[in-house]
Amino acid sequence: MARQVVIGVAAGLAASYAGPIAAVAASGTAPAVLAGMDYISATIGSRRLEHAAETLSDAADETGAKTPEEFVMFVEAALCDEQHQELLARALAIAQDTAMRDKRRALGRVLASAAGDTGTKVDDELLFIRMLADLDPPHIRCLRIMATNPPHLDPINRQRLAIGEPAVRQWHPSDIAQQDPGLKDVVWAVLPVLARHHLISGGYEVLTTAGREPEYVITPYGEYLLARLAEPAPEQS
Repeated sequence: MARQVVIGVAAGLAASYAGPIAAVAASGTAPAVLAGMDYISATIGSRRLEHAAETLSDAADETGAKTPEEFVMFVEAALCDEQHQELLARALAIAQDTAMRDKRRALGRVLASAAGDTGTKVDDELLFIRMLADLDPPHIRCLRIMATNPPHLDPINRQRLAIGEPAVRQWHPSDIAQQDPGLKDVVWAVLPVLARHHLISGGYEVLTTAGREPEYVITPYGEYLLARLAEPAPEQS
């Protein structure tokens, strides 16, 4: 059922779009190239459909839909007016194009949250998915590191925790790269994006063992995003 809904939404979005294969065919491209394009289109198209259907199923699960009738009720709520329809179309479009399972799960939670609500709730979720669309795996990896306590602050945090004060989590680019060497070459590009979306705050320079570096800390909004990306808690038997 989720696949059929996605196909219907996609058909409406693509009603006036001829598509890349048609354009290539019209240009007189060699048959071998067309065959390759058809294979690429079929492979990517199938993957995109599965991603969007998975996101819609996640959303229905979040609302507690267990039966076909409850799924239909959820879809009706997700399409109840133009605002909801725009949210659904944008969420599914983003889901189709991302290989990140966590990101698709968050999009499902967006649709579930907005179902049955109107006005500012839908507007808030539209802003959220616009932010989410701007994030790639390195951004999420970096944010997850910043949700932990920096090793270089362990002595300070042990003292703070001993007297009942919360730990501090100021991170520098060199510390993040040390925690995840795969981010070493991109961390300076990743941090400004997270800051622009208010997922982290700071940016003022301090003196570290690596020289003068900006210092950042995860924000409550960043924590909120990570919660939306997380796998659901296992059901209790």
